[in-house]
Amino acid sequence: MATYRQAKGYSVKTVTSNPDNDILGQIWYNSTEKKIKFTGNVGGAFASGGNLNTARWNSRATVGTQTAGLVFGGSNAPGSIIAETEEYNGTSWSEVTDMPSLITSNGGGGTQTAAFSSGGNTPGDNREDHTFNYDGTSWTSSGDMPFISAQAGGCGTQTAGVQCGGTQNPGNNKTNKTAHYDGSSWTDSGNFPINISYHAMTGTQTAALLGMHIKFDGSSPDQTNEFFEYNGSSWSAAGNQNNTRYAGAAFGIQTSAITAGGGAAPPGHQNKVESYDGTSFTNESNMVTGSNYTQGGGTSSSGLVWGGSGPAGSGPNQALNRTEEWTDPSFGARSMDVS
Repeated sequence: MATYRQAKGYSVKTVTSNPDNDILGQIWYNSTEKKIKFTGNVGGAFASGGNLNTARWNSRATVGTQTAGLVFGGSNAPGSIIAETEEYNGTSWSEVTDMPSLITSNGGGGTQTAAFSSGGNTPGDNREDHTFNYDGTSWTSSGDMPFISAQAGGCGTQTAGVQCGGTQNPGNNKTNKTAHYDGSSWTDSGNFPINISYHAMTGTQTAALLGMHIKFDGSSPDQTNEFFEYNGSSWSAAGNQNNTRYAGAAFGIQTSAITAGGGAAPPGHQNKVESYDGTSFTNESNMVTGSNYTQGGGTSSSGLVWGGSGPAGSGPNQALNRTEEWTDPSFGARSMDVS
């Protein structure tokens, strides 16, 4: 086996402290710590966080951060729709003011203190165009969307949000419509290339990322690994995911995002995780628990996924109360102990 000197042409330098100006791929031996160190990114991982007070799936908003999460609405059993709202502080969830109505499959975005909920299903399997704003304390009704929509994606902020696609009444029809939200009213924007539903969105109103969807254009299979980018007015194809999934969670920005979980052909509830750099997807460490119809928030270095329907073997549409925290170490010195 070749030595490091033979492979690289020089030996590992011994130092008493880590260099201030280390570069990617650099290796050294810290004699004070008795460790070989290198500069690079070792990848991220999910770890279990505090459980939700109310298990749920199908709240489709992309909202909040790892230390200030927010969940609202959803379903906690087949045919059951809830209005419970909870806030996460990085350790545990607390119940706060309920939404004004029972709602599931709703989109939305924002932060823990300034969020919006858009569209969704209400009891009786009715698709809605309603919008509600949350201010960190209470919910208020706002301007209706220009189209009814459930099982759609939403992202952005309370004053610059975006929603696209979804299912519509009658006959469970699907749509390709996109609309912008300014905190009080909606305006139509550029249509998606095809009718879609059961998808995830993340990013901003002018730089969004959409994927993990089911397409309704006559294709077989209708599940896809395709992703699309939005520039505030039109959609264009992005890099494809490595794993075909639908109704998973996505969080981050258009050029640095994480996708997690989702549904697919058996074994159904997926634990797959991928990162997107604005060009291509890379497989990452799997989630702790596979899930479908889940929700997330945060950044590609510090994110959060919660709820969802349960893994294979737990029964169909088993509501989960789990929370998983995503952490991806920032670029810097990594080490292995040789003492």
